Amino acid sequence: MTRFSDIARRWQAELEAGGYERRITTSAEFRRLLRLSRTWRTILGATRLRPGAAVFEFGCGGGNQLIPLALHGYRCAGIDCSEDVLARFRRLMADAERFSGRRLRIRLHHGDFLDFRSDEPHELVFNFGVIEHFLDDDERRRAVGRMFSLCAPGGHVVCVVPSGTHPLRARMRAEGLGGYRVPEIDYTPALLEAEMREAGSSAVRVIPHNLFGYRLLVAATAVPRLRHRLVFWGAQLLPRVRSRFTVRHASSFICVARKSTG
Repeated sequence: MTRFSDIARRWQAELEAGGYERRITTSAEFRRLLRLSRTWRTILGATRLRPGAAVFEFGCGGGNQLIPLALHGYRCAGIDCSEDVLARFRRLMADAERFSGRRLRIRLHHGDFLDFRSDEPHELVFNFGVIEHFLDDDERRRAVGRMFSLCAPGGHVVCVVPSGTHPLRARMRAEGLGGYRVPEIDYTPALLEAEMREAGSSAVRVIPHNLFGYRLLVAATAVPRLRHRLVFWGAQLLPRVRSRFTVRHASSFICVARKSTG
């Protein structure tokens, strides 16, 4: 019988009604699914991962990350604690296969990631917006350690987490803006680096991402929304150099950690 941690049970309850999943009914929607996001272009640029590589997602949700990667030729696997969300993953995958005309290389697992074992090493193990929900420090370190255990020597572990440092962070948490209502810690670059190095990383890079994106969550009327969008898109043209300014105004952090070869 599968054992679920408290955080996994919380996610199960949150995802029963739905998540960020979608369906593909038109060619235009398929082309949008096929297009790799700015986040993925950043990750692939930092890791130099090539199609054909084995990737694993911890908390794969409805397939918004793995399905585009599979369409680009990566060998994908993922785990989620919710059978409901995995069913939605399979529906989206069927849509993508119908429009692409080919079977996708994706293996799905249902269960608690803390108990997951695999003999296959992966060149990339990642999560998007999952690890920050492990409030207990020891449990979170176990989850990060599990990611490294699934990663091949010289491969990469990637965490994409919300920034805990931007000016609207307290309001986002109080009002539940921008995502699920599962409690989360406030990540900083220093905390990300410390956890990755403790788990066995030989090199860690934390990239400030989506500068001023937090402003898009609070504009209520058309003119402020337009102004915030102009600021947001203008900020994306800035170099992703880590500085006090970019760390302060990033909406999220992309942490890229290389696993030691020793």
